[in-house]
Amino acid sequence: MTGKKKTIFFTLSTTAVYRNLLFFPGSVYDRLRRIVRERDDLCIVFLVPEKDFHKYAVLFGEDIADRMLLQPVSVSYPRTFLEKAFYFFYSYLIYTGTTKQLATLGVRPEEPPAGGVLKQYLAPVKFLIANTFGRWDTLREYIVPWLYLGIFRSRPFLELFSKYNPDLVFISHLYGRLDTELLAEAKRQRTPAIGMVANWDHLDKYYLPFKTDKLLVQSEQLKNFAVRFQHYPAERAVLTGYPYFDFISNGSYAKPREETLKDLGFPPDSKYILYVSGSAYCPDEPDIIETILQWMAEGRFGGEVRLVIRPYLGGRAKDREFDEEKYNRFENHPLATFYRKEFWGDMDKSIQFMNIIRHAASIISIYSTIVIEAAVLDRPLVGIGFDGYKKRSLQKSINRFAMREHFRDVLESGGLRTAHSFDELFLILDSYLKNPSLDSEGRERLRRRVCGSLNNGSSERIISAILD
Repeated sequence: MTGKKKTIFFTLSTTAVYRNLLFFPGSVYDRLRRIVRERDDLCIVFLVPEKDFHKYAVLFGEDIADRMLLQPVSVSYPRTFLEKAFYFFYSYLIYTGTTKQLATLGVRPEEPPAGGVLKQYLAPVKFLIANTFGRWDTLREYIVPWLYLGIFRSRPFLELFSKYNPDLVFISHLYGRLDTELLAEAKRQRTPAIGMVANWDHLDKYYLPFKTDKLLVQSEQLKNFAVRFQHYPAERAVLTGYPYFDFISNGSYAKPREETLKDLGFPPDSKYILYVSGSAYCPDEPDIIETILQWMAEGRFGGEVRLVIRPYLGGRAKDREFDEEKYNRFENHPLATFYRKEFWGDMDKSIQFMNIIRHAASIISIYSTIVIEAAVLDRPLVGIGFDGYKKRSLQKSINRFAMREHFRDVLESGGLRTAHSFDELFLILDSYLKNPSLDSEGRERLRRRVCGSLNNGSSERIISAILD
């Protein structure tokens, strides 16, 4: 690139980034396209893993092909022993409730924490690192970045920096390996960088080796996490809101309740509860679902009440097989219907699922992101705090997820009621079916703290931060 043209590197390394910044009408991507069409002094290079190049290539038209580019990149994931050891060290410069849950209990109840049984016994070491080295400002701010640049020597982006000479790097997924390597090269090249995390459950997990010059945070919660756990100066964190909440909260996509009931195959005068699965993380869900359907069949809620089950669609093939077996018994139940469509990435399906949330009498979720998405639409929220008919140890219990730092704000807001027994679950569901406005003040607190701004301006604030 020559002359006065400004070049921006923009990472596109995960489907969460696509959902956040590219998918919906009026997204950051849409706005950037309009700006680039109007300005011939701006070039944006989207960096995407080679395996995903063809998936996203259809987004990039020929009209501005020289100024809006999709560049495939390859980042090698195998690490040397020294790289692995250093990664382990700097990751545990923080030790939050989320870190503790991941380090000691793991995610799936039948499996040890990531890395095998040995990692479980390293939990005291991780705690010790956080409470000794993690309190040393000079180490965190200067020594760790310096050591990273010396230890990780592959420099997969060096050639691209030489080719494009970017004026700015936008890191859309700070926890990604591709994004971390790009930020490392930006530090070597002294190129300004703006960053953000792709999900609300990232900043409280592990420590990041580099700070961006400006950090875009979606909510007051994430700003607090950036300061407390990643040690960002508060003035460097810029509040934007969640950009894909612009889509969720956009009333122009709302459909009448009768239309949603028809899509689900439910009677026009019925109500329904949406159950969002936690997959293999929560093996006792069939107990919960079976009991709710029994209450419905017995007419204990009064009137026509149905259940929509949203299975967990991500994860490993092993998890999907587990889910299929788990839900077999409910497949033909007359009061239940399944919603198995992958919706992010398909506009019609996304609108359909947002309307399923919008018209639900209540939403049951197992420590899932759907909680904050449903809070945007002010739907009654129900959490499960018991293991069906079983008595499980904490290591295998659903309650292990309550340790997660980002979920504490949800629990403390009063916007979600947690059932600790079947009796409590019935009373909560019954009360929400009779009066969905219950706990609206708690949900408002949840929105203010966790959901960020909902004025449809999040994408515009991100654009302003990039072009500032």
